[in-house]
Amino acid sequence: MDRWLISLKLTMLRHSTPGMRMAGWAIGAALVVVTWAATLNAGSDAARHSILTLGLLLWGVGTAIGPVLMSGSGTLRPGYFTLLPLSRPVLGRGLLVSVYVSVAAGVVLAALLAPGAHAVLLAPVTLGVAVPGAVLTWILLVALSRLVYGLLGAAMGSRAGVEIASIQFGLMFAGMFAGWIPVQVAIERTPDFLATGIADTTVSRALDLSPTSWTVLAIERAARGDWGGALLLLGGLAVLAAAVIAATIPLLVPSAEPDRRRRGRRRSARLVAGGGWLPATPTGAVVAKEVRQWSRDAWRMVETQSGVWTGVLIGAFALASAELGDVAAFAGLIITFMVGISACTVYGQDGSAIWLDLVGQDEGSVRADVRGRQWGVVLTVLPKILLVSVVFVLLSQAWWAVPILLAAIPALLGAATGAALIVAAVGVSPGVDPRQRVGPNDAVGNITFHVWISMLLMQIAVLPTGGMVLLHLQAPAPWTAPALVVAGVANGFGAAWALGLVTIRYLDKRLPDLFSRIRYGQIFRPGGRRAGWGGPLDWFESSTLKGEQEAKKLKQKQREARRAKAKV
Repeated sequence: MDRWLISLKLTMLRHSTPGMRMAGWAIGAALVVVTWAATLNAGSDAARHSILTLGLLLWGVGTAIGPVLMSGSGTLRPGYFTLLPLSRPVLGRGLLVSVYVSVAAGVVLAALLAPGAHAVLLAPVTLGVAVPGAVLTWILLVALSRLVYGLLGAAMGSRAGVEIASIQFGLMFAGMFAGWIPVQVAIERTPDFLATGIADTTVSRALDLSPTSWTVLAIERAARGDWGGALLLLGGLAVLAAAVIAATIPLLVPSAEPDRRRRGRRRSARLVAGGGWLPATPTGAVVAKEVRQWSRDAWRMVETQSGVWTGVLIGAFALASAELGDVAAFAGLIITFMVGISACTVYGQDGSAIWLDLVGQDEGSVRADVRGRQWGVVLTVLPKILLVSVVFVLLSQAWWAVPILLAAIPALLGAATGAALIVAAVGVSPGVDPRQRVGPNDAVGNITFHVWISMLLMQIAVLPTGGMVLLHLQAPAPWTAPALVVAGVANGFGAAWALGLVTIRYLDKRLPDLFSRIRYGQIFRPGGRRAGWGGPLDWFESSTLKGEQEAKKLKQKQREARRAKAKV
């Protein structure tokens, strides 16, 4: 059974597009080279010990959470075998064994063999401990990766999974914007680390407690002649690996029994009306709906939380640098900037539910919808922005940044909500239908173009506040700080009002087009174009619609090519 599953997995991989897998293999191979190079270039045995214990711990963490961060349930999924007469233990064991037969698992094993160099340099005879220890650690980590994935579920299957998917996107954006900061810090500190290792004995002892370090400790005990202690550590690894495997196998094949737990929350008229803190108007109703959706819809939560993690991670990167510590104070402003990116898909995420807006359209419904969505975004993200800003200002002690933040946050938040709504309406990109969504990317289509347009609109909209910031920094005076704050707040309200007004006027006439693009992927117009069709908004609309149609055709061609290849 195990051999058949491995064969099936390899066949599926041969008929799939390599894509990101090859990039992951290349990055993994580079990290293996770095691990071995650091081990061989250590200045002393103590430094090599520190390098290996820290490096192997990082490999362990990366292996354990890698599948969750990549939203990877594996090539073989238990759902493929639902109708086969296979018991859960047998199928779970086969799925787990198939995970070990992969390039990624081979890369991890290559890194875990680095203690072999430590063994050769201490006493070649201890290779008899290093190799079994590396294999046992490999078995443990690969099984642990599947255990962690099973506990957290697929990226959108639980709140914890949503949060980890958000960390994934936060890491991606933080790496794009400020990834050079930790790289620079690591390069600066590498020579000292290679020469002396970790000087702090508390940190060194904590690293030794990790199971990933037990092979290194076993090698060193064997080199001192304590073979009993070395075998005891290897036995501990074997027992721990067996326990993790025993816990993992049932999780790889979820039970088919229905979940009988009562779901949902108690409803009341007061709750639906916003608990009395919103006006009893159409706009208030939209605000209440949007706030609930931003806090309960898994795909909306990924959008907001990824922005929060982007700001937090960039702030942490800045604090790690002696020269850029003050930049950490602007972590909340980075979250504000990410609002314009994360909210530029709100109409597409709603899917065909836009039909409700269309059939209920009247003279003021579009205005209520646009303004309600803007306020919904503000009420959802502003508390998080303020909290992160306060924390990082306190950590960085950059008090000079406070007036700038008090002006820039409202200005940029207003510009972001306005820009996001324009992009979401004019360049709607629905992605997968809401009923069929599984992964965190399913709710959006190709939005690269949308992100650039949103960023451009935000930069233009906050120019007045930017000018006041320059004046405050170049010619500070007692009146510049309060004037800066007033200008920022006015700029934010003005940008949100003006950009929202453009969106309202667009949707007043083209709400049916928005629905037809989401539902059918095209616009139904007599003659193909509306009279007087032209201008920047119409260019953006036609460009994004053309891109969606071309992407759909490309996917269809790829599917047909794979089918033809499979027949041959």
